[in-house]
This record gives sequence, structure tokens and C-alpha cells, in this order.
Amino acid sequence: MKNSILKELIESFIRIWMTGFVFFLVICGYLFYSLVWIVRYMQLKKLFPLVVFLVLSLFAGVTFFYLFMPLGSENKEIKITIPPKATVGMVADSLKKYDVITSVKALQIWLKITGLERKIQAGVVTLQKAEGVISASKKLLKAKSVDIALTVPEGLTIEQTATRISQTIKIDTSEFIRLCYDTTFVRDLGIGAISLEGYLYPNTYRFQENVTVKDIIRRMVKQFEIAYESLKPDQAITQKFSRHEIVTIASIVEKEAAVANEQGRIAGVFHNRLRIGYPLGADPTVRYAIKKFNGPLRVSELNNPSPYNTRRFAGLPPGPICSPGMGALQAAIFPDKTKDLYFVAKWDGSGEHDFSVTNEEHTRKKLMIRRQNEKRLKSKGD
Repeated sequence: MKNSILKELIESFIRIWMTGFVFFLVICGYLFYSLVWIVRYMQLKKLFPLVVFLVLSLFAGVTFFYLFMPLGSENKEIKITIPPKATVGMVADSLKKYDVITSVKALQIWLKITGLERKIQAGVVTLQKAEGVISASKKLLKAKSVDIALTVPEGLTIEQTATRISQTIKIDTSEFIRLCYDTTFVRDLGIGAISLEGYLYPNTYRFQENVTVKDIIRRMVKQFEIAYESLKPDQAITQKFSRHEIVTIASIVEKEAAVANEQGRIAGVFHNRLRIGYPLGADPTVRYAIKKFNGPLRVSELNNPSPYNTRRFAGLPPGPICSPGMGALQAAIFPDKTKDLYFVAKWDGSGEHDFSVTNEEHTRKKLMIRRQNEKRLKSKGD
């Protein structure tokens, strides 16, 4: 390390003096002549070391000025982003690349001897071209943090949330997923579940660029707590269902309701079915179980033995199947009062549903919708 620093300084020294070699010789000749004159005519031999010291000081002063002080008057602003956990070498290389400093080693040495190397902040710093080491090092301590807007939509699983976040913020998605399934970490966050599925609240957040995975998760769970408490669930619902069960209902509503104004009615259907012991019959729970989120479901998939399969098993699945938004949470807590037990998606692709009280009515509507779909497909073929 010392040899490389010395080599850099020597190279810088040679670069300086080769360009002004003639001037250097003139100055040295003048100083030498002055020395000889002083020694010869004034016989003050004690001044010889002093003059040598002055010459060496001149060398050192010029070298220091070249390496550490501003070398230009160019008023050109340069914005440099310092990433989180950037090393001094990385920062110095960036400054050298944009001609803010002339020597990487000079900045490293200065930050080392001044104790500033551990005080550099991540963020954006505005510098001047040829600003010099000393001035630049002061500004490195005042880098402005960069806020990043992150939007997480409703209805995502833990894995989908990790992927969505990584598209905006540089995170380790595997670490994000691992923490969301870490029972100790989940418990420390006050969530009474085996994972954070359903508790990563969908919202638009602002994070600093150097935010950690744990900080992101904590913020999202905290926002869930705020949203849930703001709904003020009453005893009528909390005596029937735990918070975890309410979030589970909300997550199924989130995936079933393509149209926001149907969330309350769909939640009402699920509450009715739970009350009388009917299976919920929600395809999104099957998709969650087999991790197939697109395309038609085969009969074998609909008969999957997973406890998440609400087509086969009555009651709620073990936990949420996605993170519900405020609308779905509200619908799960305050469902519409309805006698409906069935719903089926309309044929027009609007995302809306036809609701029914009886199975006969539901079967009739499904048949009608199937005929309308067949007619529509036939007209397209013609």
C-alpha cells in the first residue's frame, strides 16, 4: 500500500516538473547562485542548510498545491452519485474520472490522515471540475440523499413484491423473501403468522437509495398496521374472526374483485358461505397453492389436495394469498349485507360479476354466459 502511494506521488511529481523543467532549472540555478554568493561573500555557512530546506519546501509546496488544491477556474458543476457502502477507492476513482481531482492516491491519503474516510455519505454530491482534494473532501461529507418513489400495487405475493421492489430499488430479492418467511423476524414485527404474506401493505413509498431490505419490510408492515387500525374493526367482526383470518378473507376478495365497487358484495358472499359451512370455491386460492397465476385451470389442478384449495375444503385457507389493499380490508371487515352465495364473471370482459342467491339461478347464469361467449367467439371467427 505504502509503495503504491509512493509510486503515485513520484509519478505525479515527475508529471509536474517535466512540464516546467526549464523553469525549475532557472529557479534552482538562481537559488544555487544565491547560496554560493551568500557562502562566499558573507561566509555564513550556517545558511546553507536553511537554503536547502527552503528549496525542498518549495518542492513540497508546489507538489501539495498541485495534488490537493484547486487547479482551474472552470466553473463547471459535476453531479456524482455515491452509492451505499462505496469504498474510498471507488469514490476517488469517480472524482478522478470527472477531473475533479488529479490524483486518486492524494484523496485517499487526505481522507485517511484527516479521519474523514468513514464519514463519507451516500447520495448525490455537486462538485466543480478541478476542484481539488481538500475542497472536494468537505463536500463528500454533505452528499444529499436521493429519495426513490416505490409503488407496490395490491394483490401481490411475497415473491411478486420482491420482484416489483427490485425493479425500482437495488435489493437482494432472495434476502427479502427469506426475511418474509423468517418466523423470528415475523414475530418481532408483531405479526401472528408464519410469514408476512398479506402484511406487506400495497402503497406508494419513498425510500432513500441506501435503504436496507429490513427497513423496507418494516415500513410496509408498519403501514399495514396503520391502515388496519384506521378501519376500527368492531366486536361484531373481531368476535368471529382473528385479524389473520380477516386479512385472509381480504386477500381472496382482492384477487376475486376486478372491479373495486364489487369488493363489498363479494366479501358478503364469502361471509355467507363461511357462516353456513360452504366451501368458498375461490379459484385464486387454487392458483396460489400451485403457483399458477395465469391461464385456465385444469380439472386435476382444481382437485389439488392443498389446504389452500377452497374448492375442495370448506373454511378459510391457512393464510392470506396476497397483500390486500385498503378497499379489500374494508370489505372483509364490513361486508355488504346480502343473501348472495354465488357469483360468476360476466361475458363482456368488464371484470364485473353476476350474483345469485341459489345454485339453480347461478347455474342458469353460467349457462347463459357460456352461450354468449360462444356466440362472441363465433362472430369473431366469421
